[in-house]
Amino acid sequence: MEIIWIIYICVMAAAVIAVLYLYAFRYEPFNFKLSDVDIFVKDKLTDKTGVNRPAKPILTILHLSDFHLRENSKGKRLFKFVRSLSRLNVDFILITGDLLESDKNIGYLVEMLSPLRAQYGKYAVFGVHDHYYKTVAEFLKNMFKKKRRYKKENDVSYIIKKLSDIGIEVLVNQGRKINIKGSDVSNVEIIGLDDPIIKKTDIAKAFSYIGPIKKSKPLKRSDYLKKYRDTFKLRKSKIHKLNNDGLLRIIMLHTPDSASIIDLAAKGSDIILSGHTHGGQVRLPLIGAIISGCNIKTKFASGLFYFKKFVLYVSRGLGEGRYSQFRFYCQPEASLIRIYNIR
Repeated sequence: MEIIWIIYICVMAAAVIAVLYLYAFRYEPFNFKLSDVDIFVKDKLTDKTGVNRPAKPILTILHLSDFHLRENSKGKRLFKFVRSLSRLNVDFILITGDLLESDKNIGYLVEMLSPLRAQYGKYAVFGVHDHYYKTVAEFLKNMFKKKRRYKKENDVSYIIKKLSDIGIEVLVNQGRKINIKGSDVSNVEIIGLDDPIIKKTDIAKAFSYIGPIKKSKPLKRSDYLKKYRDTFKLRKSKIHKLNNDGLLRIIMLHTPDSASIIDLAAKGSDIILSGHTHGGQVRLPLIGAIISGCNIKTKFASGLFYFKKFVLYVSRGLGEGRYSQFRFYCQPEASLIRIYNIR
């Protein structure tokens, strides 16, 4: 009888492992979703309480992130899903980095993105994988200590040119101001930052089109903690008051790095869009993400957050790195963001 029980337990354990493997490696990474995200803003203080949702948004954004595009089975299904989004009628398409892992796949990326259309513009920023092609050894070392550089660099100038050919402008610490005719918020600023993990972020340069901005001095630990607590203070109200009336300032930042976000909040940023975390990639019911993969708390690894001075949206992204091709309870997503002006 004991042998029968041992065999039974082994069979059951093997079955559970097989189910978990199939779910994490063969189902969830392919389970693409278009998430609906509503962001409520107002450009003046009013006496209204609660959220009265207007019938029509003032702005629509297709937010894409973390393709890690490769010409494998995952890449082919991702290719088909992203191209299906060409049916959407949006004002902007904003792509927050890690588009690919090797510049050899740029042709495939361009073919995937070329059908997408937006009324006012398509913009992208880079993540670390757009800059570098990591080896297995570098990936493993990076798990214990974050690296600033890797041996094999991608040809980012070539990637920028090929994306420009299909109307996608890569913002490398740059900003653009767009006039939205007939909108409650007449001006939109799109500011794109390079990746902070590899120390390529230059906030002063990105904001330079507005006017001269001094680079922030490194903060003492005590000052940093105070600023952190003040910056990441959640609002009870799910309505963000614009920092400048008639102007919506949107930031694109691949990695939601706390230090960079503190600096951006101080510069009047309204909405910060990020990726990188893959939502934690492994999430547990009632607990959420186990890790964030960067300098931000795991509770902010994915989703929409209204803080005191700004709104943060962190996408779970659509792909995974080639050395970690799994997800658990963390559905890959593109996001259709609708911004409403509350009066």
